[in-house]
Formats: sequence, C-alpha cells, structure tokens
Amino acid sequence: MAIPGVRDNHPAEPHRQPYVQKLLRLYVATPGVAGRVRRADRQLAKNLYDHGVPLYAVANAFIVAAARRIRHNPFSTPLPPIQSLHYFRNVIREMLERPPGYREIEQLRDTIRHHY
Repeated sequence: MAIPGVRDNHPAEPHRQPYVQKLLRLYVATPGVAGRVRRADRQLAKNLYDHGVPLYAVANAFIVAAARRIRHNPFSTPLPPIQSLHYFRNVIREMLERPPGYREIEQLRDTIRHHY
C-alpha cells in the first residue's frame, strides 16, 4: 500500500511478526468484523509494516470505521460484516494524512462502548 510520506523500507525486520500479530488481533476484535483472518489480510498487514505505517494509525482507523458504521442510518439496510482488512485501507490512509486528536478518538471509543 503506497502511502505518500511513509517510508517504504522498515529496518527492524524482527519486529514484523509481532506487529502483524497485534494488528490482526485488533482487526478481529473490531466491532463489525466477521472475525476471520485471510491470507490477503495477513499480506496487507505485512505490507503496512513494510511501508512503516504506525500501528496506532491502524488502530485508530479501526475505531473510526467502527464508529462510522454505528452511526449508519438505522432505517436503512443493515451493513454486512466486514470480511477483509482491505475494507480499512482508505481509513488508514485518512488517519495518516489527517490524524485525529486524542479526544476525538476517546469520544469514538465511548460511542463504540455504549453501542456494544
């Protein structure tokens, strides 16, 4: 995933596996996610690490996307479960380009906590 302003080569290769594992744990714990990790999800997680995407940016993307889904119009068709980590790519990019503040993330966490 080429993201402007993010380096392409991450020097600390031994940290790749813990990063991928943590990211995938956060992914499956995100409200609205079907709960399965597929090969393509694992590959995207590795690519995010290789491109130097901070784990906090991915975690924030999960929070923002989950809160947005909660705010979905309750009178429209229910949203299907998220089947792939790729669903979050644009939100991750958004978190890198315009990171939310701490208070905003905490408010979104509260929204999620009150809903589930």
